Amino acid sequence: MSRRPPASAPVPAPDRASEAVIARCRAEIESGLKQRLRRLLLPFVRRRHKLAEVGEGFQWPRKGDMGLAPGSRIGRYAYLGAGFEAHGQVVVGDLCMISAGMKIVGADHLYDEVGNPSRLAFPDVPRPITVFEADVFTGQRVTVIEGLRIGRGAVIGSGAVVTKDVAPYTVVAGVPAREIRRRFTAEDEARHRAIVEPVAVSS
Repeated sequence: MSRRPPASAPVPAPDRASEAVIARCRAEIESGLKQRLRRLLLPFVRRRHKLAEVGEGFQWPRKGDMGLAPGSRIGRYAYLGAGFEAHGQVVVGDLCMISAGMKIVGADHLYDEVGNPSRLAFPDVPRPITVFEADVFTGQRVTVIEGLRIGRGAVIGSGAVVTKDVAPYTVVAGVPAREIRRRFTAEDEARHRAIVEPVAVSS
């Protein structure tokens, strides 16, 4: 088990979706009764797992530990599949669907310290924060290297091993994961962004 201290950087807020899409989620994902029950449960879930934020409509595994490090933040109508595991803090944006078996792995042991076996060589730097921007969809059994940023609207194929940041609205797959195509044409991406992304507020 790593003895590294928790991340010292503040954990950013989850990436947001437009209010119009969140309103659609309220109407289309859950019935009124399920909405009310989930609203009652979410504060308990946040306290029990020591999470900094748990958004409206969050769906989590029914059995076992949630796999999130204390201080992690979860956006609205995000879904977290069974078997999620991360030792560092994670930010999951609105509308993300993280399928079962997601593992976020880090360098828990050093291997290049002369005279110090890896079993005893623990890093003494804070863990980096892993960020999933809004509207990310992952297949099952994906592995992500700790500290990466998965861009808004990205799709990750099942079984992929993600070793670098993923650009927004790309589809990646493989070991190591690489871009196999754009999620949309340029025209369709612009239309999707106009609907799903929040309107920028000018200062």
